[in-house]
Amino acid sequence: MKRPAAARLLAGLAVFILAGWGAGALWTSVAGSSEAGLMRELAERRSHDLIDLARIVTWAGSAFLLVPLALACCALLVHVGLRVQAVAVALTLGGAMIISDVVKLLVSRPRPTVEHLQHVTGFSFPSGHTTQASAFWLSLVFAAHAAGASPARTSLLAAAASLILILVGLSRVYLGVHYPADVIAGILLGGGWAAYVAFCARSPEAEQRPAGDPLIVES
Repeated sequence: MKRPAAARLLAGLAVFILAGWGAGALWTSVAGSSEAGLMRELAERRSHDLIDLARIVTWAGSAFLLVPLALACCALLVHVGLRVQAVAVALTLGGAMIISDVVKLLVSRPRPTVEHLQHVTGFSFPSGHTTQASAFWLSLVFAAHAAGASPARTSLLAAAASLILILVGLSRVYLGVHYPADVIAGILLGGGWAAYVAFCARSPEAEQRPAGDPLIVES
């Protein structure tokens, strides 16, 4: 990636961190306590079946799954000649992890005061799982679009990615490890960062790629 694009990415990373910090600080100081009652009520209504489902779904936002999956996707993109998109996917996930970790430290919001049904460490705002999930799954949608996927196929991928993000966010709240505002912030930060990286990765060569889906190989 060229120097101007790298400079834009670094500047954008700083902006997203500052925006997340500002939003988190404002929310926790003005309306953060309003979510405590909701979390207690939800914790009282948990069911074993939904707990088991939430523990499975939440893996779609875990770094333990997303990092090796991103490496595999990047290798595939490089193999089919889409090196810029491969770099974009890697930068999107890596940047989202940095944004989440730094904003957590700056905001320092404690976890919900209900039983945590998954082992967690660190602070609550934003949700790292939803930030990472939003960034990674949407980066694949942007990569497919840049690779020449049809509008119908891109829309289908976007719908699938959106469903994953919603389910991951709900799972984090249901497991008692995040407030609703944490996962909303994660989706906005991760999704916004993915869109920004995709914008920075645009190149004249990519825009001139003929229509079609190079990732589909006919047998």
